[in-house]
Amino acid sequence: MITLTEQQRVAILMTLLAISAFLTYYFHAVLMLGTVFSHFFYIPIILTALWWEKRSILVALFLGGLVVISTLLYRPDILTLNDYGRALMFVIIAFVVASLSEQLKGREREVKKQRDLAQRYLDVAGVLFVVINADHTIQLVNRHGCELLGYREEELLGRDWFLTVVPEASREARRQVFDAAIVDGAAFPGRRENPVVTRNREELVLAWQDTVLTGDDGRPIGLIGSGADITDRIRAEEALRVAHDESNLYLDIMVHDINNANAVALGYTDLLAGALEGRERDMVRKLRAGVTRSIEIIQSVSTIRRLHSQETVTRPVDLDAVIRTEIAHHPDTGIVYEGKPVPVTADDLLPEVFANLIGNSIKFGEPGVEVTVRVEEGDGVVEVSVEDTGPGVPDAVKPLLFTRFVRGTNARSGKGLGLYITRMLITRYGGSIRVEDRVPGHPEYGAAFRFTLLRSDRPRELPVSPAPAATDQAIIPRP
Repeated sequence: MITLTEQQRVAILMTLLAISAFLTYYFHAVLMLGTVFSHFFYIPIILTALWWEKRSILVALFLGGLVVISTLLYRPDILTLNDYGRALMFVIIAFVVASLSEQLKGREREVKKQRDLAQRYLDVAGVLFVVINADHTIQLVNRHGCELLGYREEELLGRDWFLTVVPEASREARRQVFDAAIVDGAAFPGRRENPVVTRNREELVLAWQDTVLTGDDGRPIGLIGSGADITDRIRAEEALRVAHDESNLYLDIMVHDINNANAVALGYTDLLAGALEGRERDMVRKLRAGVTRSIEIIQSVSTIRRLHSQETVTRPVDLDAVIRTEIAHHPDTGIVYEGKPVPVTADDLLPEVFANLIGNSIKFGEPGVEVTVRVEEGDGVVEVSVEDTGPGVPDAVKPLLFTRFVRGTNARSGKGLGLYITRMLITRYGGSIRVEDRVPGHPEYGAAFRFTLLRSDRPRELPVSPAPAATDQAIIPRP
């Protein structure tokens, strides 16, 4: 639509008024007629009302007065009430049209105000917003969309959305989906990932959602779409997947190949231990302990991998059977246990908990250490205690004992993986774990590891204890 400047409007009005004055003179003075020509006067009156509202009344008074005065000057004999009526009609038309024009402009200003407000909302949004007409042209795009695509707003408005920003490989398919949405009156449900091409031909991936835009008659006239740039997330996920695959390759090599080599080394150390005596046998035993420790570390890493990969799911597990199986692995240790079958919520990794706790009590206890396993049933929960008569755990160490990779000065201290994994498993099962003195107030009389498990026959929600905070402090843990 052509928009006239103020100077152009004034020029047009002055021209029309000059024509009106000429027609008045020509019809009255030359043709001696008193009607017909005055119908032309409505043109400048209406235009003035549309452009300047109430100022058109002045134009109407001028033209009405022109008709009356001209008639008095040139044809006073034909001056009638009709001439006064026409002059009055000019004023009435000017007033009515000016009032309607004022109301119309007021509504336009309100619509523009609301539109500008909506545009500001769209401009501050951190995603692309676009309105695409049924003919595929862009009707509206917000500031972020222009910045994302690398265009100015005027460069996008009116252009074909698919030819401008959709990659050629997916252009036809996307156009068909769009046309189907317009025909059906329903957009593609849910969120999807769609690529777009920027001005510099860089391809971005948007998390896209849209809805059908309807007209006053309820018929679809376009789509309103929004897209969030997830290109960096997609690239990060791809890099993470590659890194994950690579790390799994290393883990597979460690778990399988290195463990196989450890098994061979362990067999030969046993043969050497039987063939040697004295100092040489002690050295072989130390070698065997190192190989065993390597196997334990690999087993711990494998357990952590299974935990993070969610390979196992919780289910009812016979706690009594798990405990008795682990005790059977230590026939040379005095382990006291009296229990009965109790179903708990756990998975195939529950034996790792008892392998770590009982194994630690034996490994770090003095010769002849005694271990006691207790199971106390409660309302929906089971509390398990693994107690030993070893050197105990100092009070300063207790809060940090389950922290990952905390080392100490004890020559037999490991990396802390065992108890870290134990805490992860107990937390996964919905319980909590702590360490106490076997004899309250006397750490030197041994430690008591206590943890809770949910009963699978009488489940109950339990709050999960927060994990101990990580620290760089050098302490002496029982791994």
